[in-house]
Amino acid sequence: MSAQAERPLLRGRRKYITLALAAIAASGAAMLADHLSRRTIHREFSPMLTAARTMQHASQIIRAEKEARGLMQPPAIDPNQTGMIGHEYTSITTTLGDIGSKRTATNPDLAAVLVRLLSSLDLPRGAPVVMITSGSFVGGNVAAIAAAESLGLKPFIIASLSSSMYGANDPDFNWLDMLTLLRQKGILRSSPIAAVIGGEGATGASMDREGRLALAQAAQRHGVELVEKRPWSALVDELMTRVDRALPAGAKAAVVVNVGGAIIGLGTCRESYELPPGLTRAVSCHDGVPGLAFRLAENGTPMLNVINFRRLAVEFGLPFDPVPLPAPGNNPSVYGSMKNGPN
Repeated sequence: MSAQAERPLLRGRRKYITLALAAIAASGAAMLADHLSRRTIHREFSPMLTAARTMQHASQIIRAEKEARGLMQPPAIDPNQTGMIGHEYTSITTTLGDIGSKRTATNPDLAAVLVRLLSSLDLPRGAPVVMITSGSFVGGNVAAIAAAESLGLKPFIIASLSSSMYGANDPDFNWLDMLTLLRQKGILRSSPIAAVIGGEGATGASMDREGRLALAQAAQRHGVELVEKRPWSALVDELMTRVDRALPAGAKAAVVVNVGGAIIGLGTCRESYELPPGLTRAVSCHDGVPGLAFRLAENGTPMLNVINFRRLAVEFGLPFDPVPLPAPGNNPSVYGSMKNGPN
């Protein structure tokens, strides 16, 4: 065969080889892209998204109820119209509050962050979760309950009913009213095993009589026992007894979740002011009286601390005080597995 006759054949072979290599490269790129895309989805993406959407629905229910009662805050206070932001001051307001932190806690992706953290403990379905909620952070409360329920965990809730500024501080529609409404609407399933007034000594010692009476009446109309004991240490002892009584026979709390800065959760320990948000596996109290969360954590129970929302936002990839609120499922820092933080 002449050289001229061989040239078309060589060109054909080269073209075939080039096409084959291109096909192999394209296939490899597709496989790599598929591998990377699967790696960027957190293994608990489904319950994370479920919890975030549950929080969205809870906000819609609360907002509708507040609108019906004429209690919605104006956009200057609640720009995303979540219904989870309250008044500046009422008769059940106990302390100052940072409105930016309150609004950050209304982000549905907070519930996904809490799923991510709780799932890192690899708890079995049905594991008991002792949860201390505070009227100060409606969003944080709903996020914590939604997160636990989406993982099939069982919350045992202690509710502190009073609130700092801009929380659930309407006397006629407080945190206990909201939680009951969400349970009636089928958004959440868990109910409190006990409640405290909150504020100084967890008994509302610094509140006026009108505020304490409003919260006592709320506990009565929802059938939740209000625990009021003095001194403060005796109240914590009583709540420990209530928790032990509520848990299944022989069971211990798998994790304790503390939302907000209610004294019933962290107590007066100096160390409580140094706790970071997120999971803590060992705490001790050397100066002050430990609250319920500290008492449980001192016994070796992991504690999830949902507080200090400025720092929480930075560490877990949430925007601080966002307007508008992000759509659930789109934040790779929250829903991805290649970012920093627990997988």
